[in-house]
Amino acid sequence: MDALYALISKERLSRRLAELSQCLNLPTRLLDAQGKQLEQHGETGVYCKLLKTKVFCENDCTQAHLKAGRIAYELGESYVFSCHAELNHIAFSLVSRKQLLGTVIVGPFLMDVPDSTLLSGLADRHHLPPSLCLDLYDELQKLPVISPSRVHSISSLMDDLFAPLLSDARLLMQERQEKLYQQSVINETVQHYKGTRTDSMCTQIYRKECDLLGKVKQCDIRGARQVLNELLGFVLLAQGQDLQWIRTRACELTVLLSRIAIEGGAPPDRILALNPRYLERLQKDESYEDLCFSLKEIVENFVGAISLPETAQARPVVRRAVEYIADHFDQPLSIQSLADELGISPSYFSSLFSKCMGVGFHEYLTRFRMEEARQLLTATRYPINQIAVTVGYADQSSFTKAFKRVTGITPYQLRG
Repeated sequence: MDALYALISKERLSRRLAELSQCLNLPTRLLDAQGKQLEQHGETGVYCKLLKTKVFCENDCTQAHLKAGRIAYELGESYVFSCHAELNHIAFSLVSRKQLLGTVIVGPFLMDVPDSTLLSGLADRHHLPPSLCLDLYDELQKLPVISPSRVHSISSLMDDLFAPLLSDARLLMQERQEKLYQQSVINETVQHYKGTRTDSMCTQIYRKECDLLGKVKQCDIRGARQVLNELLGFVLLAQGQDLQWIRTRACELTVLLSRIAIEGGAPPDRILALNPRYLERLQKDESYEDLCFSLKEIVENFVGAISLPETAQARPVVRRAVEYIADHFDQPLSIQSLADELGISPSYFSSLFSKCMGVGFHEYLTRFRMEEARQLLTATRYPINQIAVTVGYADQSSFTKAFKRVTGITPYQLRG
């Protein structure tokens, strides 16, 4: 509970739960990671109360809701389920940093007009007396009936309503995707220059540092990313994964970058305020991959501080494009279709996207799909050909080729 309310304002979460309950005229519950109910909005119906006092115990409901919350966490979206009393509910998991913090439960409700078969099955299994069955039947008729299409709409509404409260879920996915790509580029440099003499390696590191400073000063964000990854590859070849040595060089480079940013026109007060934060972040990074990713973001932020007006104007358009890709990546997408959606010319959209994201539209789409595929490969046992279709590929062959190009391994190798 402490972890949940440390990330989300209790008042804000309670308000959303209450508003959702009012709009749907359904009970909403908030559970912690162990299934304990933290709060409820809307009254529990008499049908459920009768079952809890005469048939089931409170722990039965707790276990059903807890299981649904964990399945919703694994799916990464709202999950519609039937409880032990065969009533329908919707579960939405509240997740941060891969940790399940709590679950929102909406329900109970029915998705079809109730008849005697629902109750007769329950009565047979639990040997319910006729008098209780009559009471239950009367109360069953009072439960709301919601069509499957409206249930789907409510599920989407829950995603939209609660996901922004813990918006780092999508940011984490994007971060993993970017880390994966960065390491693949660094490994390319390592493989290409493996066997080079140590003294030559030191010369290459110096040259790449100079190139990086030049790219930052020119606000060439794409070039800066490329040179940084090459530089990190040379550092890895020269020192291996000596974390402390790499961290020291990263801190030195950050100081140099801050000076270049000021020379390039960035506000000195802003840069001087950022520097301590960046250095502190580098000291906290516990892996080589985290250090590499931190440096990438530091470079990008220094370029952004120098500021290019055209890039700033492009961001709202590109943000809409990125959101559209996240919602429609499983469908055929092209520069033309995105440009039509945004109401701009294809060539202009392509140019804006590349400048703002530092990578072309098709490459970004491929990486996004591969991250989605990676999650499905590790979290489910779906067949690979089914995963290929799910992430937007017409056939398994093209999917496998794209996956290996981005990750360096095949889908089969990832699954072991």
